[in-house]
Amino acid sequence: MAEIISIENQKGGCGKTTTAVNLSAGLALFGMKTLLVDMDPQGNASMTYGVNIEDIPISMADVLLDPEIEMKYNIFNKGSIHIAPSNPTLNYAEERLHTMKGKVTRLKEKLREVEGYYDYIVIDCPPNIGILTTNALMASKWVIVPVDMGFYSLVGIRQLLARVEEVGAIHESSLQIRILLTMFDEKNTLSWQIKEKVADAFKDRMFKTAIRRDVRLAEAPSHLKSVFEYDWEGEGAEDYLNLAREVLLKRGVLNGRS
Repeated sequence: MAEIISIENQKGGCGKTTTAVNLSAGLALFGMKTLLVDMDPQGNASMTYGVNIEDIPISMADVLLDPEIEMKYNIFNKGSIHIAPSNPTLNYAEERLHTMKGKVTRLKEKLREVEGYYDYIVIDCPPNIGILTTNALMASKWVIVPVDMGFYSLVGIRQLLARVEEVGAIHESSLQIRILLTMFDEKNTLSWQIKEKVADAFKDRMFKTAIRRDVRLAEAPSHLKSVFEYDWEGEGAEDYLNLAREVLLKRGVLNGRS
């Protein structure tokens, strides 16, 4: 059965979608059957993989709202990556879900239809903890929280973790939370200070891998590519491959092998 991982942070610009896209690609490079589920109404993860979000016949909104629509009909293939795309109609779905039975488990139920086919399912959440994110958390075993190297990132991290844990407790869902440092600048004193503070406070929940600041990571989506396709030899590709390796090691998939 698939290991399901949500990527979530309420703060924009922290590398949430970048992480969802490139972790998915990294896992696929290790031979894992991987599905990327786009639960963000902006559809940026979908667009990065070349999906025309204005012209998809079935979106995540349709899948969540219509019990007759199977998850498999909303899956696009791009090489070894499969994508379940979204578009702004998810905003409408979010409003509708509040009135529906099983409103916080709709995604979990839909993923059951396909999770036997995949090793990993990675969910790109919207930048808030509303009903769409709650659906993602309810379906997941892990939550990865990308934290960029700005002062304000530290301010909200405890509140975010508390809220994620609250959602898990209320709905009796056991979630493993891991923090991922992003936009790390090895030459910047503030980056090291924030890394030290996060490590002191959350050392058991922090990935060893930090994603370094790399212009190639920002450029890759405009070319409709993961960072591995765009610049295989760059720091961004190296870091996300190391992140994928850590994720696999935590599950025991690699058994200590590189």
